Amino acid sequence: MLDKQMKEQIRKKPTLLRELEDPSEELMLYAVASAWNNLKYFKQSTPEVHRAALENKGWAIQYISEPSQEEQLIAVKRDADAIQYIKEPDCEVQVEAVKTSWNAVRYIEKPCREARRQAIIKNEQAIAYIGGFEEDELEEYLKLNLNILKYIYDSVEMDDLIRILSEEFQGNPTKAYIKDFMELEILDLDKINFIGSVGSKATRQKLVDYVLGR
Repeated sequence: MLDKQMKEQIRKKPTLLRELEDPSEELMLYAVASAWNNLKYFKQSTPEVHRAALENKGWAIQYISEPSQEEQLIAVKRDADAIQYIKEPDCEVQVEAVKTSWNAVRYIEKPCREARRQAIIKNEQAIAYIGGFEEDELEEYLKLNLNILKYIYDSVEMDDLIRILSEEFQGNPTKAYIKDFMELEILDLDKINFIGSVGSKATRQKLVDYVLGR
């Protein structure tokens, strides 16, 4: 069991940790609980120590050589931007990171499609950090979050946009999608007449609900 003197030394001068030849797991656990970056002082640490450090701060992943997927997931659930310290994270880790915070997508060199989808669902600004997508992906993104138009309007063909919107409104879009469409200032369109001409009964009813609820 660690005595008070040792605990005090760890808190006041953590650099002393690098001098320890064979620190106990108890000592390492106390050290990373006191400060997550104390993990860097240990040449060999246990999975339990890794977990404790990661639960303290996701950034501790940078001090773990070849972290397991489980450790990567703990890191990005704690701090989404910890993904910047993970080399070639798999799709599951990417998705977990952007679910924690859409901002994580900016740190992923090549986000997988599901990670891109989840980021866009959470915030339309994510589209600014996603490049090189195919036409079918853009169509999907516009259906997921119409507000991405604020950032890519000039690069979208109006004929394609009208087709995508028509397909969406012929179905049963969410009330939120109707609201976004009606309030999207960059879209220069007679929106009420457009929905009236192409929208399904369900879509037209949601438009009425939106107008009456304003």
